[in-house]
Amino acid sequence: MSCNDEVSRWNILGLHGYLISRFIDPVHMSSLTLGCLYHHGHFSRAVCYRCKNINLARPYRLNHPLLGCVPGQEAERELGKTTEMSLNWCLGDARVEVTDGCRGRCGKGVISRISRKAILEEYNKFTGETITDYNKAKKEAVEYNEAKNVFLKNIAENKYGKWLAKPIY
Repeated sequence: MSCNDEVSRWNILGLHGYLISRFIDPVHMSSLTLGCLYHHGHFSRAVCYRCKNINLARPYRLNHPLLGCVPGQEAERELGKTTEMSLNWCLGDARVEVTDGCRGRCGKGVISRISRKAILEEYNKFTGETITDYNKAKKEAVEYNEAKNVFLKNIAENKYGKWLAKPIY
């Protein structure tokens, strides 16, 4: 799926994932800024209007953030596969972490602080639970799963394609 698909999903389900959804309502974007190749009609259709007729149970909803662009000269678009490498950091982290986004690793054998394993460890610390299966923990977020299934059904019914599942390593 494209970046637009992911942003569209965040716009409905919230920026967080399954595990945190057990404790808080969806956290939605109040604004979204595109760096280049901005076209308001295309951008709003990708973010908001793909799912304009979606029927969701509360607290999930179609969000309408303010959409904007960075003023300046448009960059020439380069086509091709993007790198799997990503950067992550958070307030309180000692450093920026460079991660292989497909495998959740930072270098040889070092597991990322945002990998499924690390996130599940933090979840268990927070809840006092001892869940060892990340996918099982995700399934327990019933409302989130129901909303995601409505979203996926809407995407399919409107012929936007099939959502690809993340491979499990």
